[in-house]
Amino acid sequence: MTDHEMIKSKEVLKKKAREKAYRYEFQFHGCSQAVLLTLQEVLGLEDELTFKAASALSAGLCSGKTCGALTAGVMALGMRHGRAHIKDGVEGLMPALGYTQRLVQRFEQEFGTTSCREISGVDWMDLQAVAEAMANSEGLEKCAQLCGKVAEMTVEILSEATSDATPNTKLLSACLLK
Repeated sequence: MTDHEMIKSKEVLKKKAREKAYRYEFQFHGCSQAVLLTLQEVLGLEDELTFKAASALSAGLCSGKTCGALTAGVMALGMRHGRAHIKDGVEGLMPALGYTQRLVQRFEQEFGTTSCREISGVDWMDLQAVAEAMANSEGLEKCAQLCGKVAEMTVEILSEATSDATPNTKLLSACLLK
């Protein structure tokens, strides 16, 4: 495959992820599952149990904390580059840690925070506020757009994977192993 074909393929995959995550969130809601299912399907990482577990991460851990779409992106990074066995120790954590840092940094640059409540403006602990938010098409659109962007960012980070993809992890690993 030529460089041009690889770039085109990457762009097609990012667009597909963005559109699919947007559609899942807008139609079915549950940002974490919308993003995770998209990434599972696009990247061939399907796992029903992991998908079910992601339901509790929506709406910022159901409390407006860390964005569920971001958390799902991190889960997908871990599914691809995470530690396979606990006995792999700290060294086994390093690749996923590096990719996660990239995603969080890009997310914060794009949205200014990782807080669901700050992004959405919804107090997810207040059921009346949640009901009002679910009836607000502007809010639903905003979250659907965000889900699409997170899926796209995650695909981009995974497609950038090179031998130096996790530059900070060698230093961190050395510090942790002292």
